[in-house]
Amino acid sequence: MRAALAPVLAVLSLAVSARAQDVRKLATLATTSEAEAVAVCGETGLVAVLGHDGAIAVWRLPSGEQVARRPAEDGARSLACSADGMWLAIGKRDGSVAIADVSGTPIRTFSVDQHAVYALAFSPDKSLLAVELGGPTQLWDPARGVMVAALETDFDGGADMAFSPDGSLFATADFDTAVRIYDRAGKLKAKYTGLLLSPFTVRFLPDGKQLVVGGADCTLTILDAADGHVVRALPKQPDPVFAAAILPSGARLLSLHIDATALKTYTTLLWDLRSGTAHALPIDGSNLKGFGVTANHLPVLFLADSKTSLTAWALAD
Repeated sequence: MRAALAPVLAVLSLAVSARAQDVRKLATLATTSEAEAVAVCGETGLVAVLGHDGAIAVWRLPSGEQVARRPAEDGARSLACSADGMWLAIGKRDGSVAIADVSGTPIRTFSVDQHAVYALAFSPDKSLLAVELGGPTQLWDPARGVMVAALETDFDGGADMAFSPDGSLFATADFDTAVRIYDRAGKLKAKYTGLLLSPFTVRFLPDGKQLVVGGADCTLTILDAADGHVVRALPKQPDPVFAAAILPSGARLLSLHIDATALKTYTTLLWDLRSGTAHALPIDGSNLKGFGVTANHLPVLFLADSKTSLTAWALAD
């Protein structure tokens, strides 16, 4: 029996080894409190981390050297970093947004709403800042602190948002089950309403011509960015898709799935978009705090090892 099982065990061993090679450790970052949000500053090699205590630290990868720190403050809830590594945007629970340089020096603060700022995203050229609130998403000019557009939904707000790589388009995954695509001025260009359940995540592919949507229907759907029609759907999974990220080559996709019943099982899948197949990564998805593409087109995952430790893992692409 042992002899008969040997070839099977050898194949399984090779498969596990190959999957382990999908990720390699870059650096471990010591934090003063549990990481609340992670923002990668484009391909500058910088990454900013907002702690639960409101402190913000900036590190350089792959060295793990801390280059700046902003003291703890009450109310900080969300964080974004511009692609040129120059600006941080800090969303507050009181509905305000603070713009600071990467060293933490304040530049300006403006009020966007009375609700907490759940998420922020800079356009690639940092001329626009998207603000996710309890209601429809807003676009702001962060240099002047002026609102450019308040986007639309039939009811409630958005679950996720993303700029296209060239910054010409902006997409939202909204709780009214629609995916909307806008131009830079906030004018609606396309709308997809074929989802029966809420989408939770939306991301553009590197060419900006297509976007990936995932959500409560447990399926990753690829849409045409020009008119919102369905290009293809990847095989349905057992659990909802709560987050997705596109790797720089555009050939691989990362998705985070959470057991909708117990909310305890977190599965992180790495997809090959050419074949439409996926396999699970050997990481604990419940500890996943962020994803980004840093220097030299390197895709990086950030996982919390503890309440005072965050590790950056490079992904093979």
